[in-house]
Amino acid sequence: MRIYDYSLLKKLMLPMETVSLISKINEYKGKQELYKKQAPQILNTLKDVAVIQSTKASNAIEGIIITDKRLKGLMENKTEPFDRSEGEIAGYRDVLNLVHASYDGIPVNTSVILQLHRQLYHYIPAEGGRWKNADNVISEKLPDGTKVIRFIPVSAFATPAAMESLCLELNERMNKSDVEPLILISLFILDFLSVHPFNDGNGRMARILTLLLLYKSGYEVGRYISLEKIIEDTKESYYKTLNQSSQGWHENSNDIFPWINYILSTFIAAYKELESRVGFVQTGRGNKAERIKKFIENKIGYFTKEDIRNACPEVSESTINRVLNELKDKNLIEPMGLGRTAKWKKTQ
Repeated sequence: MRIYDYSLLKKLMLPMETVSLISKINEYKGKQELYKKQAPQILNTLKDVAVIQSTKASNAIEGIIITDKRLKGLMENKTEPFDRSEGEIAGYRDVLNLVHASYDGIPVNTSVILQLHRQLYHYIPAEGGRWKNADNVISEKLPDGTKVIRFIPVSAFATPAAMESLCLELNERMNKSDVEPLILISLFILDFLSVHPFNDGNGRMARILTLLLLYKSGYEVGRYISLEKIIEDTKESYYKTLNQSSQGWHENSNDIFPWINYILSTFIAAYKELESRVGFVQTGRGNKAERIKKFIENKIGYFTKEDIRNACPEVSESTINRVLNELKDKNLIEPMGLGRTAKWKKTQ
């Protein structure tokens, strides 16, 4: 039977890989205030981009897809959701904005988790804000179409008590500050996903809670860089490490470090991206056209205009088009299609 006791983490021996990841994250964390002082305008722009990317990516991981035009209308509150998918996207938008704006006043307990889940389903006729009412399983669809059960979560009957225990353990350790917060956050999210407390929306709630807990521990990178987008881009590793670290979970014999190291690597990737974008401004490395060229030079595989806009949000559309045409004329890049969503690739 699963035991929920985070005091055991005080005696946890961390592998060198994990120690190195934590050290690197805290090194990046120390630069946050410097960024705020030196580049407030670029950070404000990055915040707007991150909210859109996070909403789109977190729902895309769950198979909820939307056009950029409809997404823009929903994000600006100029469009009412007309179907379930858009309702789920609008709900995620609202919860994400709430966490960004009021994280310091949002406690992590069962009542709040239920309230956030209810808000997630505010725009659709679903049973939001209630624990699951039937046992569920985590399955995987194989290429041949067959489904394989990867993990059996906590039963519906045992879920309320499990969530109560998890939240109590989390808050006790956070209040006593006797466990490395990045380890505590990562393990809480692993346990949350292993309990799988809702009929639907578990993944999205896990990502919201990750952001909330990072904020509470002073890690603000998720405000400027979309953690959800990084997870979407690495979702094979996301599911693989989640599967690895859930084996033996019920018996308290699971190896937590594949998952923990993946999550910590995600945070580092976000901080690296933040440093790269702010660094372009702070170090004065070239003009706007040069920043676009530098982005393309470092890009592996295909890229789109949207990728450039997200990487260089302060650069105008006309400048992006001019640089693309210039590089195309020099046979350095070539388009793979037509229109705004066309992909490009380097020829050399």
